[in-house]
This record gives sequence, structure tokens and C-alpha cells, in this order.
Amino acid sequence: MECELVTRALKAHSRQISVVACVFTSEELLKKVAEHRPDVTVINSTFAGDAQGGIKALRMLRATGTMTCPIMLVDCSTPELVTGAFSAGAKGIVCSSGPFEVLHKCIQRVHAGQVWVDSQELRWLLKSLEAREPIQIVNALGTSLLTKREGLIVSMVTEGLPSSEIASKLGVSPSTVKNHLYRIYQKLGISNRSELILYALSSRQRQASP
Repeated sequence: MECELVTRALKAHSRQISVVACVFTSEELLKKVAEHRPDVTVINSTFAGDAQGGIKALRMLRATGTMTCPIMLVDCSTPELVTGAFSAGAKGIVCSSGPFEVLHKCIQRVHAGQVWVDSQELRWLLKSLEAREPIQIVNALGTSLLTKREGLIVSMVTEGLPSSEIASKLGVSPSTVKNHLYRIYQKLGISNRSELILYALSSRQRQASP
């Protein structure tokens, strides 16, 4: 029912967004994404009658290598759900009880290559990274994508440190840190700190998976 309501709302209120399908099972989801190759896919956290169905669907989409950008629609945002969703590949999270305009704006931002996460959800993500092993961002062959200094800066960013404090710890100027961050963003295909944190979280989750 919620899928149909969201579909009707998008069709009725946005000429900029084209809805190509509304699905109810994982098989339908994979089939329609492969068929239509949507730029953005909105997935309910409770999907196919499973409270964890949305997370499982995100993992399946990532495993198949599809280029769609997933958004998770949740009844209530929680630390576990937010961390699980972004670890599985979500690019944004929206509360289903919120104004429709928020979902509309989230879709537009994610389509533009950004991530959609509020300050509380970002704090949850930072906390989830603090208690884990140091971050190593590698490619499919296991080769590090970053230099040792860049990796250290990424770790400090995920601790929530501002550029000025990172510069102080490294004994360099804030502008040097900004230059390092710019090169890191270029290497990883991202554009800001929030995306870097999400990238690091997703990378760590993939390495932890069997």
C-alpha cells in the first residue's frame, strides 16, 4: 500500500521525476532495476513482508553491481537501521511519516550525486566507526587506494575532527589538510565529508563480509 501511495504522490506532484515501477518482492526489484536502470530506487525498510527486507534488498542491489542510487524509506530512524542501511549501500534515508517534500528533495539530491543524512544520523554513523578497527580503503584486488597519510586523515575525519584539529595533530597547515581531502575526494569519486564517512563505513562493511 505504501509503495502505491508514494508512487501516486510522485506522479501527481513532480514533473521532474519519472516513476518506472512499483514492486513488492526482491525478484521483481532486481528484474525492474535491470530492465529500467533507474537513477534512484526508493526501498522501504520493511520490504516483502520482512522487517529486514530493505537491508537485504540493498545488499542484493550492491552485489549485482547495479548503478542505481538507493534511498531507504523508514518508519522510524534508529542507529542500527541507519548504520545497516548505509553499510549496505543506501545514499539517503527518509522517514515515511515526514512531509512528502522531504522525500522529493532527497530524491533530487541523491540523483545529483549527493547523500541525504541528517546531523543525528551522521553522529550515529560516526559512533559506529569509532569502536572499530582502523579503516583501509582498497580496490577489488585489495590494493590500497590511498597513501598512508591520506588513510590517516580519513580515520581522523571519521572521528569527527575538523580540518584545524587534524592539521594540529599532523603538524601541517589547515590548507594542506584541505588539499589532501580534495585529492581523497577525487580518488574516491566523492565530494564532501559526509560522503567520505559513508564511503568508509561501506568499505569497512564489505571487508568484514565473508
